[in-house]
Amino acid sequence: MIRKFIPLTLLAVLVILYGPVDGAAFAEDNYITLFNGKDLSGWVPVGTPKAFTVKENSIYSTGAGPYPTWLRTENEYENFVLRFEYRTEGWYEGGILIHTPLNGPGSKIGFKLHLRHDQKEYGTRSPGAIYDAAAPRSIANLPSGQWNRCEVVCDWPQLRISFNGTVIHDIDMDAADAFRYRLRKGFIGIQNIGCRAYFRNIQIQPLPGKEKWINLFASGMNGLRSQGDTDWQIQNDTLTGKGNDGTAVTKEEFEEPFELQVWVKTIVNGNGGVLFNHGKPGIEVQCFNAPDSTNPTGSIYGIAPAKRAVSHDEEWFLLQIFNNGPKAMVIVNGEKVCETNKLKPPYKGGIAFQQHTPGAVIHYRGARIKK
Repeated sequence: MIRKFIPLTLLAVLVILYGPVDGAAFAEDNYITLFNGKDLSGWVPVGTPKAFTVKENSIYSTGAGPYPTWLRTENEYENFVLRFEYRTEGWYEGGILIHTPLNGPGSKIGFKLHLRHDQKEYGTRSPGAIYDAAAPRSIANLPSGQWNRCEVVCDWPQLRISFNGTVIHDIDMDAADAFRYRLRKGFIGIQNIGCRAYFRNIQIQPLPGKEKWINLFASGMNGLRSQGDTDWQIQNDTLTGKGNDGTAVTKEEFEEPFELQVWVKTIVNGNGGVLFNHGKPGIEVQCFNAPDSTNPTGSIYGIAPAKRAVSHDEEWFLLQIFNNGPKAMVIVNGEKVCETNKLKPPYKGGIAFQQHTPGAVIHYRGARIKK
């Protein structure tokens, strides 16, 4: 039998010009292959499992399932270079989710690279846009049915995205209000909103992380002191308060400027709050999801009411609190709901977690703080 071999130099040229043959995964140096071309190993379905399958050596979005349905990586990523190819099938819109958490609106808390079948401009909802955050410099995607090559370089604060060799975003995220408050680490996902597309040759090169957080629950209840009549317990980085009114306060005090992040889940009509500068007596950020309340979730209680409720009982929501002296801002599920410049000193104290509804339960997960 005579075997014919393609010279390595010729094979390299073919890969550069046309990409890997038949969608097979060729990991470049320092890149990790995220999709093996055979099955969904390394990926986790969120929502309807039937929304994604493997077809033609590609991850195929079938269009099945209600929103929100997406396929995420097993691991979270902070800074990275991501490369992939996609091809839409007929009329399509969807996207690639970046820095997305398990809960909440991923395109607001993290961000979404918006993909479409057409080549029309729709501002921050154009093909190639960062959804509702940044319009692309140009429309560089190919018509439906053709493969597109994409590269995303996320190395905080730089975000640089290319379609088919054309740079469509070069953003300083630290200088842009639409980006600077979003999560800087999370899952990478393929979104399904009822349309069909193929994704292949998905590779990632992780880059060094830069975030430095203090985990407020790292020492368990040894890092907190209880006040009032609430029964507090910590398990799996989640603080749960049951019973009557009370607070769990960090033994360590923190001084502005800082950002505080915590995921919260309440029962129906549950009421609680997160306090900073606690002990003097403290500033409370309300957790109460009733839309018609005086101080809905995100309100700086008694100082600056939230514009509206954007979170719901029995669902995890992300609370972000920014404090800098007299100034404070609160973001709930990626949406700024209130701010003030009227806080009084001293600007230092513990961080407290409140359970306020008699006989109720409230959960706080992943509480962390950074300068």
